[in-house]
Amino acid sequence: MKLFFIFFIVLSIFLIPIPIKINIYYSQINYYIKLYGFTIISRKKSETKKKLVHKAKSTIENQPNIFKIFYKNINFKSLEYKVLISKLYNSKFKPLLKIDLFFDYSLNDAAKTAIFYGILCQAPSLIYLLLNIPFNLHKFNMKINPIFEDKFLLKIETSSIFFLSFANAIYIIFFLFKLIKKQGR
Repeated sequence: MKLFFIFFIVLSIFLIPIPIKINIYYSQINYYIKLYGFTIISRKKSETKKKLVHKAKSTIENQPNIFKIFYKNINFKSLEYKVLISKLYNSKFKPLLKIDLFFDYSLNDAAKTAIFYGILCQAPSLIYLLLNIPFNLHKFNMKINPIFEDKFLLKIETSSIFFLSFANAIYIIFFLFKLIKKQGR
């Protein structure tokens, strides 16, 4: 009975998607990236880490980079991206994504802001198409808000939830390795 219970827990961990909530905010004054409400990167943290990075930089430079050794034999320039994009787009085992994107901006002139607003209104369909390749988009909400003032303003805020299971991640990694191996690299 205990073995069945342990097997059921392990199976549920691998197959049930886990929601990963990410909040990103950027403006001229402040920026931050939060994962489950915990701040990962912010303006305050970066100012304090600049002092620590300078001291630790000399010790890191002497060690070999693991990623360079692993990806040394793969030629990404000759990789067939059409096959990769079509396989990812038509895959049934993609992670689920819910995203809300808010974009506030102001250029120094109201006329420039209005013209740029017409161009930016075409962006949601392109962003939706690009995000739909690696993800199944369950909810996509993008709001563009022009502010007609005589100052430069840029504020981007996004809140997204990824539903990722280990089975999805393993399937995508297996697919990428299979594609690289098929092309003879």
